[in-house]
Amino acid sequence: MTLSPIIVFSYNRPEHLRQCLEALAKNDLASESVLYIYCDGAKDDATVEQLKRVADNREVAHSASGFKEVHVVEREGNVGLMENIVGGVTKIVNRFGQVIVFEDDMLTSPGTLRYFNDALETYKDDEKVMHVVSYMFPHKYPLPETFFYQVPYPGGGWATWKRAWKYYPKDIEELYNYWKNDWVRFNYWNHDGIDLVKQLVDNHEGTLRTWFIRWYAEIFRRGGLVLYPGKSLVTNIGFDGTGDNCKKLDRNPYWIKHLAKSIRVKPKRSIKENKLAAREIYAFHSGYWYNRRRRKKMFRQIKSWFVGK
Repeated sequence: MTLSPIIVFSYNRPEHLRQCLEALAKNDLASESVLYIYCDGAKDDATVEQLKRVADNREVAHSASGFKEVHVVEREGNVGLMENIVGGVTKIVNRFGQVIVFEDDMLTSPGTLRYFNDALETYKDDEKVMHVVSYMFPHKYPLPETFFYQVPYPGGGWATWKRAWKYYPKDIEELYNYWKNDWVRFNYWNHDGIDLVKQLVDNHEGTLRTWFIRWYAEIFRRGGLVLYPGKSLVTNIGFDGTGDNCKKLDRNPYWIKHLAKSIRVKPKRSIKENKLAAREIYAFHSGYWYNRRRRKKMFRQIKSWFVGK
């Protein structure tokens, strides 16, 4: 098995990047893996303090160790998160055929790289599997070690293949026209403010530029599936108000205290969405896992769905 290259995308959070790289370097396959760190540049109107954070972030990137090779790509200007990710992923995945992606606010368990490489190898020829994630939302009911779901987790880390990423939509107009008469089905994951329709409309109107909603829309359009772990291998430390796209939360519901040390990836006989996992994720986004007043009611509802099945 040829190990996949890794990309970490960063901008102006040197401490987040440091923690991300330190955790990643402790992975089983880190010393055998090639790492690319894409550092976005400062904005034209950046303050002295903001310029310093960008410079400090790049210093952290250049000090990364514990990998077979480290390549730092410094953007000359500020290209933004979407362009940084899409451009970086496209270049690396076209060169190597597969890629593992992290943003600088993800902390990994030591088994994360092995999970990704095993998944990329296991499903490399299955056209229906278009995306692999390493995060799983907090949930109550036990899930299979891996399962399929229709929606990618909108953050790092994740992985994909050249055969899937070639469909990444370049034309937002075409994507919008495809879905505009089917908003109910498109808004598959609309729970308590996560409005997929609004995200796509805002991207179409130019008031928002996000890679995730475009990729989700294309995966969903093609009937693609996403491989998830039954227990999360990563956790997110970015909901502290430091990121451009993540607001500060008084309590981070996405935080995973106990990460899975490893996840075995075995080929599935049937490539289809796991309904229990889908409802667990629905329950999380509806607030039932971290809102005590609603939790018991949701438990009873989910249990009733599966009685006798």
